[in-house]
Amino acid sequence: MKAKLTNSFIVLFLILFVTGCSKNEMEYKDPAVSAVEALYAPAENQQIILRSDQGATALFQWASSHSQDGQLVSYEVVFYNETDLENPVYRIVSEKGGKELYASISHLDINRAAAAAGIPTGEAGIIYWSVASWRGLSSAVSAQKNKLTVKRLEGFEVIPDAVFITGEATETGDDISQALSLTKTEEGKFEIYTQLKNEGGYRFVDRTTGEAVSYYIDANAKLSESDGEQLSTVDETAVYRLALDFTNKGVSTMKITSMGVFFSPENKVILDLPYQGAGVWSGTGVINFRQESWGKDERYKFQLQTSLGIKQLGTVNGTDSQPTAASPASYYYVKLLDQNTQWDDKWKFSSAVDGANTTVTVTMNASGPYTHSVKVN
Repeated sequence: MKAKLTNSFIVLFLILFVTGCSKNEMEYKDPAVSAVEALYAPAENQQIILRSDQGATALFQWASSHSQDGQLVSYEVVFYNETDLENPVYRIVSEKGGKELYASISHLDINRAAAAAGIPTGEAGIIYWSVASWRGLSSAVSAQKNKLTVKRLEGFEVIPDAVFITGEATETGDDISQALSLTKTEEGKFEIYTQLKNEGGYRFVDRTTGEAVSYYIDANAKLSESDGEQLSTVDETAVYRLALDFTNKGVSTMKITSMGVFFSPENKVILDLPYQGAGVWSGTGVINFRQESWGKDERYKFQLQTSLGIKQLGTVNGTDSQPTAASPASYYYVKLLDQNTQWDDKWKFSSAVDGANTTVTVTMNASGPYTHSVKVN
């Protein structure tokens, strides 16, 4: 009987304890987080001249923060207009999804932050940066805010996500619905390998339907917005590589007069690849490997004659093996090389190519990664 009374008392006590807890005491609350106390880099009053080249970054570093429960804190870099240091205009999380005490921020992102702060393109202005620390929904912003002077890129305020080429001088004419797509190589950068005629003109557009924004290459060889009537032209009908940089309005034009299979053992082109259209070159012929004392040499890549001199195309993924039926598509991927060599960045023909009538095709357009194929006929 005594045991029953004791058990009943325990149950009653638990019921009273639970019901006695207030609603607020039962609710979960995110642990508090402290603000970062020191910003290390960039230092106060540092100047950054922004560049559009790949890999242009600035390193931001700061002291650690702490959460009430001792768990990891997340960080993000916040940017401010110089007239309002309370409301950030741009945010970027730190490395590893916000876990690190640093962030390597691209110049393109800093350019976006400067744009959000109201600095016009091509001009210098002031922004401030700081760090927000987070633990769950709890956050704190550092009281320190460092001043940065940045010179914005001379690009467009709105950079297109896609670019097409159209006009009477192009391969598909002035029907915008048939415009050829450029390949996006980096953020804000596009290129195309295409034939242009010296009759009529061409322009670039950001879409093939609706109200398209048009661009053309102006008299200063810079990208400019077009009203649709302003067009670019070429002096000679030929195949061209056009490279556009919307982050700084830059344009690079290279005329390609020929392409062929460069056979490394003979250090020369052994098979011409005439241009077929739409960024495709293809040629057919018999390819004979070179006999050496140690066996046959089958190494090759591609070589172009251009207005900028001799250029070469080589492998994206270095290899020293012949392809097999199991080789991935990436084995055949091609890229424009920075320098010409006899032996580097090459592929190997399969043994079946030796002495056989073979078709080699190079494809460089926006349908997919730049690549090539080798077919024994």
